[in-house]
Amino acid sequence: MSVVGIEPRLCAHDVNFSYGSRRVLTEISLDVYPGEYLSLIGPNGSGKTTLFKLLCGFEKPMGGDVRLYGEAVRGLDVRYRAQHMAAVYQSAEPAMPFTCLESILLGLHPHRGRFQRISRAQYDRVRELMEMTDTWRLSGQPVTQISGGERQRVALCRALAQEPGVLLLDEAMSEMDVAARMRMSGLLKRLCADTGLAVLAIHHDLGLAYRFSDRIYALKEGRCAGAGEPGAVMTEEFFGRVFEVKAEIFPNKGFFIQNPL
Repeated sequence: MSVVGIEPRLCAHDVNFSYGSRRVLTEISLDVYPGEYLSLIGPNGSGKTTLFKLLCGFEKPMGGDVRLYGEAVRGLDVRYRAQHMAAVYQSAEPAMPFTCLESILLGLHPHRGRFQRISRAQYDRVRELMEMTDTWRLSGQPVTQISGGERQRVALCRALAQEPGVLLLDEAMSEMDVAARMRMSGLLKRLCADTGLAVLAIHHDLGLAYRFSDRIYALKEGRCAGAGEPGAVMTEEFFGRVFEVKAEIFPNKGFFIQNPL
């Protein structure tokens, strides 16, 4: 996909990657544009997490490149990268018993000098984000004493507090209940529309990906297995070929997975 007159914020071009002699990704190209919610889906072992690491700059492609705002992501200063891109992972056990408010305020760090105090405007914005993510009520609780789903909401709120242009999510809502996943996905969708935030999210919840994504990018065995709008990509043939399941499609509504093939 390309958007006339709009540059992608994050892009991968002809990316290849291997672990030793095992090829994990082959000629992967994708763009993430401002204001869009892009979901990365695929069966286990398809290369999603490896691609996520490459997009974050944690791994170096063995072919091709990954660019953030037109610059090679691996060559960017860590502080600059944190000012423009945030990542949230499936699980991260807290190392220190910070309160939820203290943990979320850490998201402001890339935008502050070493001894600079948090401004009233920054604090008010953090509180607004906490209310939007239903974490303000957890403000005084240690992150070590809340549920997994609540920790994921705190981590998501901290990432939003960074005010990134690009937000990367690796199964970042997996421990939330159904209602919370839908609320958080709806929130991200609104932020994309209202602020131009660009989101790339790895999803195993295919229903969530179908409902909230502007575009889908599917991987299978390290190769692109489909890319485009959810309704165009997620067909009966697609489910059979990529996920090896039989699915019934309800146009503009969703799908029902019947059984494995």
